Amino acid sequence: MDQKCLSVSNSHIADGLSLHDYIVGVIYDKVKDVYLMINYRQRGGLWFPFTECRINETSLQTVKRLLDPVVIYDYEQIQLFKVCSTKTLPFKGRDVLFYAIIPKSTHAISAWLSGKMDGIDIERQINTLQDNSIVWLTTNQLKSISKLSRLLGMEPLSLNKQFKDIFHSTIKLNNINSAVIFEEVKIPQIETISKTSHNNSAETLVLSARFTSTIQEKLYEEYHNAVLPSDYLNLETFKELISRKGLESQHSIDYFRAFDSTQRNYLTFLDYLLGLAALDPNTQHGGVPAEQRCRYIFRYYNINNNQRMTFEEFKLMIKDIHNNKGENLSGDRLNDQALQMFRLFGLRSSDQTLSLMDFLSGVGQLRFRGTSVLFRLSMSIGDIFQRSSSSPSPSITPSTMMMPSATSNIITSNRNLNIKTMTHRSAIQEPLSNMSVDESHPYEIATHIVKVKKTGVVVDITSLYDLEIAGAISGSTALFFDDDNGKCDRINSQNCFNKRTHANEMLHGLRYFERASKEGGSELKDAFTWGPVDMAAMARCLLVLCKQVYSIFMKEDRLLRISSACYILGDLHGNFRDLICFEKTFWRLGPVLTPASILFLGDYVDRGQEGIEVVAYLFAQKVLCPHKVYLLRGNHELRNVQDMFQFHGECHRRFGVELGEQ
Repeated sequence: MDQKCLSVSNSHIADGLSLHDYIVGVIYDKVKDVYLMINYRQRGGLWFPFTECRINETSLQTVKRLLDPVVIYDYEQIQLFKVCSTKTLPFKGRDVLFYAIIPKSTHAISAWLSGKMDGIDIERQINTLQDNSIVWLTTNQLKSISKLSRLLGMEPLSLNKQFKDIFHSTIKLNNINSAVIFEEVKIPQIETISKTSHNNSAETLVLSARFTSTIQEKLYEEYHNAVLPSDYLNLETFKELISRKGLESQHSIDYFRAFDSTQRNYLTFLDYLLGLAALDPNTQHGGVPAEQRCRYIFRYYNINNNQRMTFEEFKLMIKDIHNNKGENLSGDRLNDQALQMFRLFGLRSSDQTLSLMDFLSGVGQLRFRGTSVLFRLSMSIGDIFQRSSSSPSPSITPSTMMMPSATSNIITSNRNLNIKTMTHRSAIQEPLSNMSVDESHPYEIATHIVKVKKTGVVVDITSLYDLEIAGAISGSTALFFDDDNGKCDRINSQNCFNKRTHANEMLHGLRYFERASKEGGSELKDAFTWGPVDMAAMARCLLVLCKQVYSIFMKEDRLLRISSACYILGDLHGNFRDLICFEKTFWRLGPVLTPASILFLGDYVDRGQEGIEVVAYLFAQKVLCPHKVYLLRGNHELRNVQDMFQFHGECHRRFGVELGEQ
């Protein structure tokens, strides 16, 4: 692979309190669909060429200086566009300016293309790259590298559509003076403290960690200086930051996986803030903070990162629990102890896997103990800052505590910097002041786009996570979408539209039950029958749903308070056909997409022939949409009544004595 080396200083030069802007050059060949990238080996990733402005140097002069060692060009043959320019940290600000560098002719770029990767073995080729080496990469290659966390940040992908719109523009570049710069600088809005009182799990976690506004400001400054000129934290930079917190470097990948709740292989500031809050020894291991900490603990030990913990992964957790108690378990003793604890979650053998929901349920019901000593810093973040600074640590009082919610702010010198603005600087395209937001309602942006026919049939579902990587969402949408608040304390649309969840698999099976099936002109089964189906598999799926819905019911108040609009449905008594008629009339798109709640008044089983299907349907919808589907208990939701009537016998007939009894 032919390589050219770049010698560009990216050191942070400060002139007293004045910090210089960063200039980022985006060089793209639209014919070959490749971007020019530089390997910043010390920071563990590839990125666009960038450098700092020097004292008394204009942005245009900096761009010229940046290009000189990178490409061979005639300056008269290129055109500059300022793609975006934003300021973070108003109290100690740097601008990061993205310039699209566009050739006025094909001859200008023909000399730039040395160093292009073939894409045969991207990971191996990256590992052999020297520091400051130049490579040309396609968008698909960038996506592959991004999955390895080998970019400094996600901007080459998240801003990809923006860049390509500029490069494929129909503007006749030859008629434009090369000194012309487009688009004004956008500065994140400085807001007043929100009047809303809505609190969520993220707020509670930060409050429990005693992260004052001053501590949060210091954490953001630390994060900002580490990731510049990107907005995102990659694995290598994360290792450097957590080493300052006294965490063991050999487990840095495990901590990174725990912090990365969205599995995008990069962290936003909010990911970093909440992860540290979960680690802080001040954070209580009870109530909402305990549930959030347990999610981090599960991801830390779930090496496969698939929300299913194997016995070997679980064994590492048991070993660490005993190590923290000063006990050294190993060999058969460790294996026996781990297996005993594993069975507390209802698992019978080491071949099975432990789901996240079962883990949270087991810890919440105190069947499994010892997690309070896991995933902890040896010293609080406040004490770490106090030791590393000559000034005393800020006093921690309730009046100075700050909580990052969808509408809360970081307070800095009587000015408030909105967290969402900080976490997605480069995507801002429109001033937030133009947006009208009713702060009395804590709205959230949806994470899926659903295409529906006029008849009400859902024909296509697209995740915004996929659209964000493809660069197909606007900057203002990305700003709200990147806010991770809310996903901690609700079953979000990722699960609602994930066809592989037990709830959606059950609903898919019930669609099969509902319809007649034909093959080659002959009828395989009638409508509302199962035909040749493995009923034991259905039973196992239904048992998982029972566990999931049980944990939801346990959290609900006995007295439900439901706002209108709400559909109220009476006794179903095993009549699945009527239930399907109600569905097609009232919530044809499913409860998630219906602008009303649904209240069932009980008596779901007995008398009718399809009590199991009714219960399976209702439990699946409750799991998918717990805040819109409500189930009351009727007198037929009692064991002795079901024995007198037929539901108990129905379970035995369908599933056999053992599974039926369960």
